[in-house]
Amino acid sequence: MPTIEFRKSFTEIINNLNLEMVSLLSEKNDDFSNLTKNLHAFIHNRIDSLLLLVQHNCLWDADIILRPIAEASVKIAYLSCGTSDERNKKVFQFWNDLAEINQLKRSKQTKDLLDKIELKSPILSNIVLDQPSEKFLSEKWPKSVRQKIEQPWSYNEMIKVIAQNLGQDEILCLARNFTLSSHLIHADETALGVIHDRTQRNVEDREDQINLHEIRLFSDCLTLYSWNLDTLLNLFEIKSKKEIKRKIEEFNLLATSIEQQINKKT
Repeated sequence: MPTIEFRKSFTEIINNLNLEMVSLLSEKNDDFSNLTKNLHAFIHNRIDSLLLLVQHNCLWDADIILRPIAEASVKIAYLSCGTSDERNKKVFQFWNDLAEINQLKRSKQTKDLLDKIELKSPILSNIVLDQPSEKFLSEKWPKSVRQKIEQPWSYNEMIKVIAQNLGQDEILCLARNFTLSSHLIHADETALGVIHDRTQRNVEDREDQINLHEIRLFSDCLTLYSWNLDTLLNLFEIKSKKEIKRKIEEFNLLATSIEQQINKKT
């Protein structure tokens, strides 16, 4: 508990959702859909990684993987907000404006590193922009302008826009899991404390916490993935299949049942 049946159910539904997403986007070739295809592939591959980590009892590491899954899911919803022109503008920002800003940042950071340690590295040197390119991008993207472009793409800002435009206030709760992942990534005192607390519990209590942790990971993944599909179905004005909804409901009932069994013991 969680059982093999629970994991099998999760994998089956994730694969069904993947097929629906691929089918939905396969015949579309506009800029928005192409970026969404990339984000969807990223999410599906990360879920595969998360499943492998869970199967090897690496739940804290799986929590870290949950963060980019959530970020990419939020990006899909954020990109979906607004008119067609507004969506295209955001796609352009993603592939072009943000790419140039990041290229400029990487170049300056690498150049500073090479200067400080007096290291000659062809691989790192290739990251450094030539002088005319750096001058052009520096003038195009001064700090004040960079911030105006980057700020709306921050995680918390995106979910605010989504809540306002799509009427999905419940996604504001995504900040909780994002925060936990951040603690683990930074290996701060909160992360060390949570991990240490679990190791100090008695065997039965620790096993219960591990099982609840696994349920949360899978439930969060499924919620995000089905949310991606619902967002696109609503955007393209297509009805979702009842069969998938039924399977998701069955999974949620199974997860709730397992949680209730565990909580009765405490």
